[in-house]
Amino acid sequence: MKLRQWQMSCINKALKQYLNGNCHFLALATPGAGKTLMASELADQLLKNDLID
Repeated sequence: MKLRQWQMSCINKALKQYLNGNCHFLALATPGAGKTLMASELADQLLKNDLID
């Protein structure tokens, strides 16, 4: 599934924050905008790169 531009941007910002030692990140968007899909992709990337377990 292709992510929207804002979702990719949010994932990149969240990854950058995480790699800089921040373990909290808030994504705010309207209902139905795709927050859960974005969070799932972020979690997948973190898992695949062995950044979380």
